[in-house]
Amino acid sequence: MVKPAKPDFRTLLSETKPVYNAWLGLGLPLGVEIAADAGWDAVMIDQQHGAGGQTELIGCLTAAKAAGVPAMVRVAQLDYGLIGRALDAGAQGVMVPMVDTPEDAQRLVHAVKYPPLGGRSIGPYRARLLIEGDYFAAANAWTIACGQIETARAVENIDAICAVQGFDMICIGPNDLAISMSRGQDKDIRSPKLLEAIEHVRERAAARGVTTAIFANDLDYAKHMAAAGWQVISVGTDTGWLATIARQMLPK
Repeated sequence: MVKPAKPDFRTLLSETKPVYNAWLGLGLPLGVEIAADAGWDAVMIDQQHGAGGQTELIGCLTAAKAAGVPAMVRVAQLDYGLIGRALDAGAQGVMVPMVDTPEDAQRLVHAVKYPPLGGRSIGPYRARLLIEGDYFAAANAWTIACGQIETARAVENIDAICAVQGFDMICIGPNDLAISMSRGQDKDIRSPKLLEAIEHVRERAAARGVTTAIFANDLDYAKHMAAAGWQVISVGTDTGWLATIARQMLPK
């Protein structure tokens, strides 16, 4: 019998509404443990705009397992090698920025899933420790292929993107999406036009059974998105949290 071990993101999705996902870019295992202790449901280890390499990634993934929270990794780009390394190290899922087309989504699935669904190479040196039984047999149902919707082109293609077999989750990046939709003229993530596009993406993804995630710059934005029905919500980043509290703690 093959059974995913805890922590498990998919189980969390079925039990918790919404899932609050700590977005961590400092590359610090202690940061993962602090976020988990504070009550965050899951962690996203950011290797696109975050610090650290493979050594830091393994440390953060080890800390996530010890703390009992599922972990995903955002890689720097849609790259077969980067995705495979993150999954083999023990990430349950991989997030890829700027997924604009169904072809991008297909390439993502190819890298995340084993044959016959995809073309991932076998070698889960650490990931195998997170699943009881045969990792290969369980991996395709356990791993998560997540593409970020961050451009006007991606919004236009959302139905085709979400129709790709094996594509599990979308994540809205409202900051880049605002820039893309305004052609660099407006960064307002609360503009009516942008909010309309964001809701359109959520509706289309939900209709296809694709998990919906979003990055929120602040708590008010997160509350609005939770009320709108987003399933996975991140609120700022560890770098931002530290900068904010550092300013608040400074005697004036």
